Amino acid sequence: MALIPPGSAFTLSVDVQALSRARLGAFIAERLGRSAGASKLAQSCGFDPLRRLDQLALSIPTATLGADARPDFGVIANGRFSAAEILRCASSSIQARGGEAVRSKVDSFDTVRDRSGSSGEIAAKDGLLIVSGGNYFRELLDSAEGAPNNLAQRNERALQHAELRQALGSGPLLATWLLGDGWFERVAGSDANARLSPLSALKRLGARMDASDTAQLSILLDCSDSEGAGGIASLLHDLQSSLDMLPLDPRLRTIAKRITVKQTDARLRLDLELTQAELSPVLDVLDSQTAAASP
Repeated sequence: MALIPPGSAFTLSVDVQALSRARLGAFIAERLGRSAGASKLAQSCGFDPLRRLDQLALSIPTATLGADARPDFGVIANGRFSAAEILRCASSSIQARGGEAVRSKVDSFDTVRDRSGSSGEIAAKDGLLIVSGGNYFRELLDSAEGAPNNLAQRNERALQHAELRQALGSGPLLATWLLGDGWFERVAGSDANARLSPLSALKRLGARMDASDTAQLSILLDCSDSEGAGGIASLLHDLQSSLDMLPLDPRLRTIAKRITVKQTDARLRLDLELTQAELSPVLDVLDSQTAAASP
């Protein structure tokens, strides 16, 4: 979405209307809405905000990874709702969990936050919703208000996101991630582990999903050079060859074996096509992980 600040490290955009028009897309949206607790949200708000969404975007400003990393995030949504409806819904949710809703005005947005918590702030005007916290909240509002941003580094990041999206092709769901220098060292915990792993060559990722009667999934892995890409390709092929020895659901094992890996210079492309029957166990895994993460 155009409102995402150009310096963001991670971006995800979903054309909800386009996704819901396809038979399989509607199935995916229903399952993801169930995982997100759509029914409880509808009860709290008096309407289902998820059913009124047209477009949804998630952005993360920093690529910092590691055990101590707590990145800010921002959610931007366009839809068929009013600012009053969103603020009323957010206030009810805050009060339901024992918080105190405080409303204010920032530029052309009405906002609400929990005075007793630090879970972020919600800004809304008719047809537009922004959720974030800290300094990034102000950055998102400035972007939505059209404030100029000409920093060279941020423009370079914007160009990298645009190049990845062009290479992926159009689709109702697109995600791009600029990992940044030294990301794998922070995850691996030591320089020695990073040097030994081919994953240290990974610099950028992109993902695309399209849906019609099937779901078509594509992932791009951009590496530092063709040798690094070859190392990751070999790792992926080795993993596929060892799948029979892993304690996986047989349906997931069959799906994983069908992923194709193609290398072009320093870029890898992974492709997979799934029917509704094949997609169900994948969504079941997401449901179980969401349930395990819930308090």
